[in-house]
Amino acid sequence: MSSTTPATRTVKEAKNWTKRWQDNNKSHAKAFLVPIGDLIACFNEMNVKFTTDANGKIQAVSQGHEVNIRAYLGTDDKSPSEDHLLLVGTTTTDGVNYKDMVETAAGVSQVYDFTKPCPSNCDPGSELNHKATAIFSK
Repeated sequence: MSSTTPATRTVKEAKNWTKRWQDNNKSHAKAFLVPIGDLIACFNEMNVKFTTDANGKIQAVSQGHEVNIRAYLGTDDKSPSEDHLLLVGTTTTDGVNYKDMVETAAGVSQVYDFTKPCPSNCDPGSELNHKATAIFSK
C-alpha cells in the first residue's frame, strides 16, 4: 500500500485556521521549521521503504497500512521558554489505532526535536504568518 495522496487544505482555509490559532494563542509558537532529517529519522525507525513514481515523485510504501508520524506540542522550561514540535514514529496493526514508537526493543526513547519555532524562525512574507494586532483597553 502506498501513501500517494497527501491531505491538503486550501490557502484560504489555512489562512483562517492559522489566524484563529495565532489570535487565540499569542504566547505560543506560530509555526515550526522542521528539518527533513527528523522526518527521515522517524521513517527509518519505522522501517519505511520508498519508491519513485512515473513523475519522479517519492512515494512511501507501507506494509498494508498508511505510514504516519505523530507530532506533539511541548514547551521547554528554559528561560525564555520555547514551544517545540516533538515528532515520533507510529505503528499500527489495523490501520485505525496508531501507537507511538517512543521506546524501542532496547528501551531507548526516540523522540525527535530539532524544530525551530516561529517566532523567531518565521517567514515574514508568508500569508500564514499573521501580524499581531494591538489590543487597546480603556
